[in-house]
Amino acid sequence: MLTFLAIIVVAYLIGSIPTSIIAGRMLKGIDIREFGSGNAGGTNAFRVLGWKAGLAVTLIDIAKGTVAAVPVVAFFKAHPLGAFPDMNEIALSLIAGMSAVIGHVFTVFAGFKGGKGVSTAAGMLIGIAPLSMLMVIGVFILAITITRYVSVGSILAAIAFPLIIAIRKYIFDLGAGLDYHFFGKWLVHDSLDYHLLIFGGIVAAAIIFTHRANIKRLFSGTENRLTFGGRS
Repeated sequence: MLTFLAIIVVAYLIGSIPTSIIAGRMLKGIDIREFGSGNAGGTNAFRVLGWKAGLAVTLIDIAKGTVAAVPVVAFFKAHPLGAFPDMNEIALSLIAGMSAVIGHVFTVFAGFKGGKGVSTAAGMLIGIAPLSMLMVIGVFILAITITRYVSVGSILAAIAFPLIIAIRKYIFDLGAGLDYHFFGKWLVHDSLDYHLLIFGGIVAAAIIFTHRANIKRLFSGTENRLTFGGRS
């Protein structure tokens, strides 16, 4: 139990690092939550601090999720504080990753008011299911390129993840009797644990919920678009 609690606490604290708030203070001496959309996430950092700072914030937020889900769990497996949790390791990584996401959204270092958790959740899943997430990132980039709405990209990517896991698992199950070479098995199988399918559905619902204000703005035509080269 002590090891399990330690994983959750460490993952939460990693997720709680308020990247965009720190960047805002360091670069412009501001609280980024008082500007732009008022959100302490990567998208608002792009708007308020510029693309370089926005990219750095987003990459760090992604890394928080990856580190919490994979290295943190691996560290405590190698150095447990007592018995290591007797549970599915994918499920444990998901719990650790979600602790980081909760830390990002409700950061203890900034009055429990952080970002929306999309980048950190993506980082967690990149660490656990990299190939599926590569496909999801493709959906995200395509959606933003076409619509120029980050919110649309985030929502569609969240919905795409459980669908991709389900489709790839179905394809793998159909070919379970085939003799795949190593690369082929990795390409088809990757991480298709059923916990990912369940979790993906929950995350999709959560992302839609946290973007409910964005959805209202999309329907009213007031949602902010990304700008490329100074053009909206």
